[in-house]
Amino acid sequence: MMLIVRCPANREPEREYIFHVLLNEFLGISYTVILEERMDVELSMPSVNDCSLRLPDVFLSTPDEKWLTIDSLPRLPLLHLDATEADLGRIPVIYGDGRASESGMLQRSEHSVECGLDIFGSCFFMLTRYEEVVLPDRDEHDRFPAQCSIAYQAGFLDVPIVNVYTELLWFLCKSLWPGLERKRRASVKRISHDVDHPFFALRRNIWGILKGSAVEVVKRRDMEAAYRKALMLGGRSLQVKRDPYYTFPWLMEVSERAGLRSSFYFIPEHTDPQYDGQYSLDDPEIEQLMLEIHQRGHEIGLHPSYQTYLSPSRIKHQWGLLKRKVDELGIKQPIWGGRQHFLRWRAPDTWQHWEDAGLNYDSTLGYSNYPGFRCGVCYEYPVFQLAERRMLQLRERPLVIMEKVILHDGGWKGEPAFEEIRRYYRECMKYNGEFTLLWHNSFLLHRSDRELFARCLEELT
Repeated sequence: MMLIVRCPANREPEREYIFHVLLNEFLGISYTVILEERMDVELSMPSVNDCSLRLPDVFLSTPDEKWLTIDSLPRLPLLHLDATEADLGRIPVIYGDGRASESGMLQRSEHSVECGLDIFGSCFFMLTRYEEVVLPDRDEHDRFPAQCSIAYQAGFLDVPIVNVYTELLWFLCKSLWPGLERKRRASVKRISHDVDHPFFALRRNIWGILKGSAVEVVKRRDMEAAYRKALMLGGRSLQVKRDPYYTFPWLMEVSERAGLRSSFYFIPEHTDPQYDGQYSLDDPEIEQLMLEIHQRGHEIGLHPSYQTYLSPSRIKHQWGLLKRKVDELGIKQPIWGGRQHFLRWRAPDTWQHWEDAGLNYDSTLGYSNYPGFRCGVCYEYPVFQLAERRMLQLRERPLVIMEKVILHDGGWKGEPAFEEIRRYYRECMKYNGEFTLLWHNSFLLHRSDRELFARCLEELT
């Protein structure tokens, strides 16, 4: 069964991309595109019947002089579409037919459905991080703030809106062409660990250990963490496996019990003394750790340092350093990826730098201070380079939750923390999606944190 997509004859690369992602990657529907002079997007299956689905074409028909400007961004407050018949509730409309009222967003006749939501344009907006190219807002680490995103401001950051739109598209298509089949998808839990500080005490002098312990008492009022750090005052070089940050064997054990394969992302070179870790890939302890990770069936990846996100040469160089080290150790993997340190990332530059370096995937795109769906999706997907107007080979695995956001920024502990993590996990599972959790090896000083991590892997099923 071949779906025919008729659309305006403009922004062809952008249209080809979003049709490919939604129809091919996400739904697995065969289709062909016909570009013509028209104002909307029409889907039909003339080999089956004479029914059609019509969608407004708002965003991708933005005039050239307004494209990539503030004038092209969605206007708040957003309208909503009542999709209760599709079991999707009230859906926020990022782009849509401004002439339609909320009650008129879905119109049916005997042979057609008209939907007032610009599904393809709205999904393109979210997946490409269009607003991050347009808006100048940045935090102290030059990161786009969650609070400036349309998802946060319109109250749907905790919903994978692209998945919701895709399900609505599928529901409408299936209502017109009941024989249509979609791709089967299995849910995935992706557990990753950014190796910022593999050790607390190694190569740190007595005063450094005392200072680190004192900070836990004075600044954080954390006696448990202070005690565990102070224990490293004696025989530092002989106690790597007792180091409070050296949690790797335990992390792998927990993942293995849950039938999971974890990813460990290493910093190959340090570009900022304040924010980068203090270790080298040539350290014997790091080499042994990488070998153990590989031998136990887990993944090694790249964690480019603080000053790399806008530097193609530095990202390529650091990937080269990591690749030479794993080759030296005899470590081979079919796929290589990772995540930017401090989640420092800029659209579309950093994606392009990873593509040029030859990496297969990135998993940076979550926010540093809020959980949720920065790209609006819980599926891996190929990325689009807005400046060069082309789809890249690089794929994005969106980050849903970082432990710091829950335990530190959110202030959740114990059962409330678990319930908050489970809420996002269940959102991903609604769509047989991919739940990506980042947990730093150095964020397990408390027994309660270790219990929470283990519970997330063992009970979230």
